[in-house]
Amino acid sequence: MFSIRGDVKDYDWGILDGLTPWTQDSSGAPQAELWFGVHPSGPSPIDAVVHEGETASPTENLADHLTREQAPVLAKILAAGRPLSVQVHPNAREAKRMWDQQQIAGPTVLADAYEKAEVLVALEPFDAFVGWRPTSDAAEVIERVDGLALAAAALHAEDRVAAIQLIHEQQLQAQAFVAQLPEAIDRANDAGSMTRVMSEAEIAAYRQAAENFPADIGVLMTPLLDFVTLLPGDAVYLAPGIPHSYVRGIGFEVMTSSDNVLRLGLTNKPVFVDRALDILDFDADPQFIHGSASIAPVGADFRLEVVTAGSAPLAAGEYRLVVAIAGGVVVAVDGQTRKAAQGSGVVVTAGEPDAVVAAQGMAIAVMAPAAP
Repeated sequence: MFSIRGDVKDYDWGILDGLTPWTQDSSGAPQAELWFGVHPSGPSPIDAVVHEGETASPTENLADHLTREQAPVLAKILAAGRPLSVQVHPNAREAKRMWDQQQIAGPTVLADAYEKAEVLVALEPFDAFVGWRPTSDAAEVIERVDGLALAAAALHAEDRVAAIQLIHEQQLQAQAFVAQLPEAIDRANDAGSMTRVMSEAEIAAYRQAAENFPADIGVLMTPLLDFVTLLPGDAVYLAPGIPHSYVRGIGFEVMTSSDNVLRLGLTNKPVFVDRALDILDFDADPQFIHGSASIAPVGADFRLEVVTAGSAPLAAGEYRLVVAIAGGVVVAVDGQTRKAAQGSGVVVTAGEPDAVVAAQGMAIAVMAPAAP
């Protein structure tokens, strides 16, 4: 077993001191993500003691002890204060192809050679653009933006690829187009011809995107995406290829151990439209799990168990990561125990025996097939 702490990411879209309940650090600056895993972009520091009771050095991390094959998932506490990029992740085949390609000729598009699929569990109400809005509804918005008639026509023809290309061709005039979006949303909503009426939270999300990214044509991608507000305990699973943009809220995110992101807007980072179009899935839908303690999305290589004020068994033969969300947690394996304070975690390898997790308040356990 290993006791670990999270690695803090201070991306500018984070909430001011948003992770303080889990880091006990008030910096007065954005705090975006707290990573638990072995990914080279942010491996978890070892906390206090390591396997077999040896004292950890100040620089020791989980990746010094476990490989990606032994620790195949990355978990994060995420605090979004404004919209993250419109993005999509590759499947295993596409990640390998694109990684090999960039090793030969560049440019640097991917962070690693692996597939990325993810699930987000809301810890507080969480707003997100996820999956595709019906093309007819997207067209109702886009056709009310002067200068995007061709993109609207493509949507009416159910050709999302052409619509995305036509939108991104307007980057040089982005500011004029983005400024029109809030009114276009209002007019489309008032017209009453869409399949559903937009909520106030949804309208606010579009306004926030336009306000935060006034010169980014990718803002006009957001009407193509559907919108959801997850209530605490709700989860959404996004297979590779499903576009999304997390808007605001605090959640717990689990993914295959990859940091591969291809962006389509709402970002200052490089945007690779053509490569994103290659991997977008226009048929797959997000999977929603509402209020269940057991979260096991169909097709995912991992599953979660939310443990609230009680205990739960964690069977041997899988990688097991337990993160204390509210209050402390104790993990017991074969007579040994490890404690984790709120915001810290415990790792049990696949080669270790059955474990039991006991949570004072709430903990989330992540299980995944792994090498011992």
